[in-house]
Amino acid sequence: MRGYDSVNRKVKTKLLYSSSGILAGGVIIFALLQILSLAVTRELMLPGMILRIYVVVSAVFTAALIVCGISLIRHEGFRIRNLAGIGLGLYWVAGNLLCLFLSEHINGAGIIGRFAALFGCYTDLFLSGMFMMAFIAAKHKPAYDKDFVIIPGCSISRQGGLLPLLKGRTNRAIRFAWDQERSSGKQARYVPTGGQGPDEIMSEGSAMEFYLLSHGAEQYEVFPEKQSVNTYENMLFSKKIIDAQVPDAKVCFVTTNFHVLRSGMLAKKVGLDAEGLASTTKWYFWPNALAREFIGITWMYRLLQLAAAVICFAAAWIA
Repeated sequence: MRGYDSVNRKVKTKLLYSSSGILAGGVIIFALLQILSLAVTRELMLPGMILRIYVVVSAVFTAALIVCGISLIRHEGFRIRNLAGIGLGLYWVAGNLLCLFLSEHINGAGIIGRFAALFGCYTDLFLSGMFMMAFIAAKHKPAYDKDFVIIPGCSISRQGGLLPLLKGRTNRAIRFAWDQERSSGKQARYVPTGGQGPDEIMSEGSAMEFYLLSHGAEQYEVFPEKQSVNTYENMLFSKKIIDAQVPDAKVCFVTTNFHVLRSGMLAKKVGLDAEGLASTTKWYFWPNALAREFIGITWMYRLLQLAAAVICFAAAWIA
């Protein structure tokens, strides 16, 4: 039974942190829309009908992002990056309106109209799939069998202390290690990872190391990584440290809820088989940060987006 659970978790993790998982989420949402349409109207929805639904949904979503964005700016101050959520919402509703206009008013029966409807539906379903998988990733609970817990870094204070976001990740990692030892008797070691930024007096890995040691961890349990400058390097350099200690180790990483999905994708990209665990953040911070994550994921799979555009155009040409 344990072997089955282990295989099941591996399959789930590989699907969760992949473009296939995102597309599967989009297909599920598409199927649910069709089932709802059959139940109500006895007819399948065409791409144009789905676009109309997404125009309404994206308008509501944009309004919610604007509220969260204003709250974020009030609490955290005005920064360009704090406008990401508002920008994504406006882009989504404007893109849907444009696709709907092209599909219905400009050559609606021709190639341009069909392409606009098809590609508009694809982008909406891809984005919806990302929302779905991000939610699932943030709710996932790793098994209590881990050898190492990776903690990706983020900004620290000018004095070298952990700011709330990073403290939340580190505290969640400590709690997971304690819960695991209590549940299974197995000790997990920590890999706090993060280099030193231009305005930081020490590396983020060092700051987390001091925090862990001051909260009950022993020196031999902490393997800090102090060179990485982004999440990709967090995972890559942590993997090297872990492989040097325990080949084929069982690993989880702890990061903020909005960051779990992309972190898992990057872990998979460097060949690290790891489960993600989420720490929480303030409600007004989450949507804006998640919007930035989605932009990063879309860019990560930019070749997939190009391929989808080509397929949609070919389908519009043939139809």
